[in-house]
Amino acid sequence: MGEPLFCTHCYRMVHGCMPFHWISQWTGGFFEDTSLTKIGVEIHLGHQGKPCPKITEEWYDTDDEGEYFTKDPWVPLVNDPRMTTVVDTLGLHSLMIRFCWCADALSPDMQLLETGLFLASFTSPKTAFTFVVLDDFLLDNLECGTSAMNYYSKSR
Repeated sequence: MGEPLFCTHCYRMVHGCMPFHWISQWTGGFFEDTSLTKIGVEIHLGHQGKPCPKITEEWYDTDDEGEYFTKDPWVPLVNDPRMTTVVDTLGLHSLMIRFCWCADALSPDMQLLETGLFLASFTSPKTAFTFVVLDDFLLDNLECGTSAMNYYSKSR
């Protein structure tokens, strides 16, 4: 049958709660693999997926920012300081993660842990691993003796 076709707005709505999916976007002549970040999907923490009322920055249109994006979907967006690289069993994802900045909010590292993301750094979280990929690596390492480098190469 193929993949269902959605407009950009509907893709944002459908995949907003599934940020680690890869999608195909119509370019006018063919379908091209792309990331959800390129169509504007953002992860909002602390308000059931809704933006924090304390965030004052306007929505940032990612469609015209070619210098920040790579052609290959598995390469993280390292040029944009607002992105967080997330390692999941489906690959590497560069995502816009918006923290809650309310007075009673948890610290950003705790918000990510509460979401199921383990940080590579607790002081400046720019890379995170899903608990699913950590469990998968542990199992792969114990059963097959797979090193972290080989597991990373396999996940790409």
